[in-house]
Amino acid sequence: MGRLHEVRVVGDQHAAAGPFVRAPSFARPFWSPDEGYLGTEAALLRAGGTMYGDVVDRKPPLVPWLYEASFALAGPHGLWLVHVLAVVALALTGTLTARLAERWWGRWAALPAGVLTVAGTAALPAPDAIAATFEVFMLPATVAAMYFGARRRYLPAGLAVAVAGLTKQVGLAPLLPLAVQILAGHRRARAGAALVAGAATPLAVCAVALGVRPFSFWVFLSSGSYTSSPPGLSETAARAGNALLCLLTAFALALLLVPRLPWRNPVRRRRLKAPAARDRGAAVPPRDEARRDAARALAGWLPASTAAVAVGWHFYGHYFLQLTPPLALGSLWLVDTVRRADAADRRTSRTVGAARTASVLAVGAVVAAGAWTAAAFHSAPPGLPKMLRVATAVAERTTPEQRVFQWGMHPEIYWLSGRLPSSRYLTAGLLTNFSGGGDPARVGHRYAVPGAWDRFRAELAGSPPCLVVDDSAGTPYRLASYPELRELLARDYRQVAVVDGARLYQRHAC
Repeated sequence: MGRLHEVRVVGDQHAAAGPFVRAPSFARPFWSPDEGYLGTEAALLRAGGTMYGDVVDRKPPLVPWLYEASFALAGPHGLWLVHVLAVVALALTGTLTARLAERWWGRWAALPAGVLTVAGTAALPAPDAIAATFEVFMLPATVAAMYFGARRRYLPAGLAVAVAGLTKQVGLAPLLPLAVQILAGHRRARAGAALVAGAATPLAVCAVALGVRPFSFWVFLSSGSYTSSPPGLSETAARAGNALLCLLTAFALALLLVPRLPWRNPVRRRRLKAPAARDRGAAVPPRDEARRDAARALAGWLPASTAAVAVGWHFYGHYFLQLTPPLALGSLWLVDTVRRADAADRRTSRTVGAARTASVLAVGAVVAAGAWTAAAFHSAPPGLPKMLRVATAVAERTTPEQRVFQWGMHPEIYWLSGRLPSSRYLTAGLLTNFSGGGDPARVGHRYAVPGAWDRFRAELAGSPPCLVVDDSAGTPYRLASYPELRELLARDYRQVAVVDGARLYQRHAC
């Protein structure tokens, strides 16, 4: 009962920290175009659409399905429920990280690990930290995979990896540290088979249910142009540096421990390597073995997560959320290593010293998270007032049964206006390869998702939209550069409004 009580206390504290850092998420109608895209996908799915058929995205299906279920329960504007689920996901991430830290270093590490993880997710600019998108729902499964791996339960570890991968492709990153751990242990064939079976089975089931060809294409093969069109070197460095510096504000105090690592002192290194007494009958691995597990796992997990952030070299801030659990645990590895070295020299209690140091790190992270959270209440997603006005204009000029099409990068127009899109391509990005800050030289027909324009032309011919919103002024994909759209508007539409630079065209037949 005492052990269960401790788990509940740690879980309750992380459950309380989740609403604290995500409270600003309830203060705005939406926080990012990704939320608008997912909300529109959910509306299409609820209207009878099929994933990777008439509802397409370069992402796996779990988060669109989560949005669909939330809207079914809370109504078409039930984004608040999605944000509640994001709070739950964050609290679960903190609790699992705490359990993993306890297994590796002892009970003193549990609460600081969870607090560092939850607080670290707030240490990014508000749209990236607050939006309820893929990364925040991916985090519990990635940490669960590492937790089950630490317990040598590779089948559930593989299942957790699959859930993470079906949330976002980079959720497969834990496969690297788990594979390294298997290769370093015993019964490698059995453990490897369990991991592969756990990871592959849900992916295969999902592919068969949705169609192997469309699932494989949209999830794994449709992003070639996007990933090969990074911003310029200066912008790439600025994005990566800014996001990393923001994130490290939650872990700044841990960096002060780096100079105290016993790297340059051979005597201290030998003392740290001296074998500890082993209790082979205990259910929990001996502490020195657990520490080696931690070092091995972090040596694979942190680089794998960093590589996942760097895919495509776009370095959007929300990509960095997946670094928070390994950074939190890496901070506690620093605490444990430094305090063990100090204890070897001074013959003091390393557990008490480590607990105090870890508590200081956690307090520092909470202070940083509080500053970021307070700033988020005064922030808003870029273009929010404009998108609200455009959505209002769309709703005023159409009926709920009429479909619309927006040529731009703001799919939230559909969701906010309560109008369904006439095309499966919810942004100009899928048809032009445009992305914020991407290489403008690689924008156009030839860089679109393969086959997209043929299907798009068929959509325009078969069911033309009643209203077209052109929000491409001043962009590399301006509508006038695309003859199909330019000629269609000139022939069948008339301009009826201009809202903050966005031009609205209504079809004569509507």
